[in-house]
Amino acid sequence: LNILAFAAGVFAVQFVPTLPSWAPWCIGVFLLPPAAALSLPRGGALRRWALGLAALLCGLAWGVWRADLRLGDELPVAWEGRDIEVVGVVAEMPQPFARGERFVFDVEQVLTAGASTPEKVMLSWYVAGGEAAMPAHAPIAPGERWRLTLRLKRPHGNANPHGFDYEAWLLERGIRATGYVRPQAPAMRVDAFVAAPAYAVE
Repeated sequence: LNILAFAAGVFAVQFVPTLPSWAPWCIGVFLLPPAAALSLPRGGALRRWALGLAALLCGLAWGVWRADLRLGDELPVAWEGRDIEVVGVVAEMPQPFARGERFVFDVEQVLTAGASTPEKVMLSWYVAGGEAAMPAHAPIAPGERWRLTLRLKRPHGNANPHGFDYEAWLLERGIRATGYVRPQAPAMRVDAFVAAPAYAVE
């Protein structure tokens, strides 16, 4: 029952239009219900209800905290459509399409002064002017570290009833911006492979 109460708390967060501050929830979780439960006789119904309430509040706090972290990692409006130089790693296997390749990129460092980007972005690397603007040595591969100049935008997608919600799909994967590699700026591969379990799997 406590596990179900925790899950119900997490589920309830999905229905609030705006996120409350998670700090008061944590205070309620760690101080009030456990203290009340521990002061009650063992095996009593009141103690079980108090523990269930603690689990519910813990689920609420967990859901609000995780949502706050995810939504806080966003591209500032001021940096939409502007050149940003970054260093990062190709996080997933690139997907080729007619005009280039699309891939997920983990941003490790932002080199442009004053700029800020999400930790994970979805990028397209286009073929420009009939010639590949992508690296000539080989197709890009997961685990490669690159220095790139990007143009990013905040994710937007249609939310038609019963249709595919692209923006929600990106949010589920932790991708908080989309964009493309600027062909006019030089791209440089820094490392051939960054050792990490996720990159090795890819």
